[in-house]
Amino acid sequence: MSISSPDRALQTPIVSSISNIFVLLVDAARAHGDGVAVDFQGGTLRYNQLIERAERMATTLRAAGAQPGARVAHAFTKSIDALVALFAIARTGAAYVPIDPAWPTDRIMAVCEDAGIAIWTGSKLPATEIASIMRATFVSQAADSDAVTIEASIDAPRINGVIPAPERGIANLLFTSGSTGRPKGVEITTLSLDHFSKWGADYFGLTPSDRVANHAPYNFDLSTFDIFSAVRTGATMCPVPERVRMFPYQLATFVAQERISVWYSVPSALVMMQLRGQLPEHDLSALRHVIFAGEVMPMPALKSLMAMLSHATWTNLYGPTETNVCTYYSVNNKDALAESPLPIGRPISETRVWIVGPDGLEVGVEGSGELLVAGPTLTTGYANDADLTRERLVPALNGVGLAYRTGDRVRRRDDGELMFEGRIDRMVKCRGHRIEPGEIETALFGHPSIREAAVIAIPDPIFGNRLRACVVFRDGATATQADLIAHCRANVPAYMIPDEWDIRDALPQTDRGKVDLRALAASE
Repeated sequence: MSISSPDRALQTPIVSSISNIFVLLVDAARAHGDGVAVDFQGGTLRYNQLIERAERMATTLRAAGAQPGARVAHAFTKSIDALVALFAIARTGAAYVPIDPAWPTDRIMAVCEDAGIAIWTGSKLPATEIASIMRATFVSQAADSDAVTIEASIDAPRINGVIPAPERGIANLLFTSGSTGRPKGVEITTLSLDHFSKWGADYFGLTPSDRVANHAPYNFDLSTFDIFSAVRTGATMCPVPERVRMFPYQLATFVAQERISVWYSVPSALVMMQLRGQLPEHDLSALRHVIFAGEVMPMPALKSLMAMLSHATWTNLYGPTETNVCTYYSVNNKDALAESPLPIGRPISETRVWIVGPDGLEVGVEGSGELLVAGPTLTTGYANDADLTRERLVPALNGVGLAYRTGDRVRRRDDGELMFEGRIDRMVKCRGHRIEPGEIETALFGHPSIREAAVIAIPDPIFGNRLRACVVFRDGATATQADLIAHCRANVPAYMIPDEWDIRDALPQTDRGKVDLRALAASE
C-alpha cells in the first residue's frame, strides 16, 4: 500500500476513550494523599494539597471561560504554581498551551493567534499588547517570571461537578519550529499522555518513593513523562530551577542533594555534566534510571557516564513531538564499548511502525527509508493548519487509522532494532530542540542589512549540532555580529540563535538559482 493524501473523513484520527488527565491526579490524591507531589527549592506540596489548590484555581479559570475546547496559555518557569496551574487547566477540560516567558513577543503573539488563546495564566508579559490583540483574560500574573503567584484563586471555592473530557481529546498544544518561519502547534491528546505515562511508569517501575527530576521546559514533550508518569504512580516531581538547569556543576549538585532517582533529559545535558559536572564528587547513589531523548547520544560521553554511574539503567527513547515517545532501547554494557550509534529500538506498546521508500511502499529488510508511526500516542494534527495536517498524517499501511510521516530516515538492524540515519528534510536537532533552519532564515531576512541568508547545522559531539548562519549583506550595508545576534534574540527563541556567523560575498547556488545548501555544508 502506498502513501496517499487522506480524504476529509481521515484527516483526524479517531480518539477513543477520551478522558481527562486530571483523573491521574484524582487517583494519586486518593491513594497517596499525604505523599509529596512536588518538591521545589525547599517548598513541598502533598498530593491532597495539590488537588485542593488545582480545584480552587479551576473555579477561577472556569469563571473566566475555561471549558472543553478553550485554549489556556501556561506561561510559567519551573515552580510549584506552574504544576498547580497545569492541573487546574486540565480540571476545566481546556487544553494548556505552554509558553516560555523568555520567547520574543512576536513569537508569543503567533502562538497565541494560532492556538486561539482566550485565557492567560502565569508570568507577567507585555500584557497590554497581548490582551489588545488576543483579547485574553488574565487569570494570574506576577511581577516577574521567577516569582509566579496564583494568589487570586486561593480563596475560591473548590470546583464542583464531573470532570469534563476535553473537546476532541486535546490535552495540550506544543509549539515547535516551523519551516515557514512560523511555529506550528502540535495537538497532543489525553489518550497520548495517558498511554505514554502508563507505559513509562510500568516500564521503569516507578513507585511512590521515586523522585523524578523535571529538567525539560513545559513546552518540550519530554516534560510530559516527568509530570504524568510521576503523578500516575504517586512519585515526587522535582522541577529543576531555572538558575540551575544550564549549569553542569550545579545540575549535578541538584541531582545529588535532591536524591533524584529518575532522570530524563536531552543527551547534551548529560554530556555537559559528564564534562564539567565533576560527577565523582557527588553522591548519586539514589539515581536508578537515566533516560535520554531528543538527539543522538555521543558514544564516548555515554561510555564515560555509564562507567561513573554503573548502578543505573540507561535508556534511549525516540519520538517526534507528534508521536511523543514511540520507540525505546535499553542500553547495555556492550553498547557502551561500541563506537557505532545507539539504536532507537523497538515500538512501545500498541504502536506500529513502517519504513517506506519515496514511492510510499515498504522497503526490503536491508533497506532504509522514512519512518511512519501509528498508535495511541499519535497527534490529531496541527493547530490552524489543515494543509500540514493532511501532509504529515497519512493512511496507515495496515489500513487502520492514520500514521505520522516522521521525516526521519531509519533502517532495521539484523536483530530488528531500528537505527536512526538522519533527516529527509532540513530539520535538525540542537541541544534537544527540533529546529527548522528556515524559521531562523526568515528572521534573518527581516534584518535591513541582509540580502541572502542560509543556516546550516555543524555536527557537534556535545550538542548534536551547532547552528552556523551564512549571510550576505546588501550593497553598501553592514552589521556587526552583536547586531545580528540582537536581531535574532528579538525574533526567535534563544536556542535558535546561531552559534557561529559566516559573513560572505555570495552564497553558492544551484542551476535553478536557489541556495545550494549541500555545497554550502560541504564547504564548511
